[in-house]
Amino acid sequence: MTKEAIQKEIDCLRDVKNHLWNALIVSFGGALTLMFNLTLTFNINNLLKLIFCVAGFIFGFIFLNGYFKNDDKIYELIEKLNKEI
Repeated sequence: MTKEAIQKEIDCLRDVKNHLWNALIVSFGGALTLMFNLTLTFNINNLLKLIFCVAGFIFGFIFLNGYFKNDDKIYELIEKLNKEI
C-alpha cells in the first residue's frame, strides 16, 4: 500500500471510530434513562422498558468492542506507515 492509501484508511477508520463512540453514548444513555425510569410495579410498559434497557446495554457493549477493534487497526496502520518512512 502507498503512503496516501494508508493515510486514507486511517482517516476512514477514525471516522468509523467517531460514529461508534457516538452510538455508544446514545445507546448507554438511553439504557440508563430507561433503567432509572422503571418502577417496581409489574406491567407491560415496564417490561418493554426493561427489554429496551437490556438491548441498549448489549448494543453499547457491541459498539464499545467495535471501537477498540478499530483502535487496534489504526495503530497497526500507523506502525505500517512508520515502517515505510
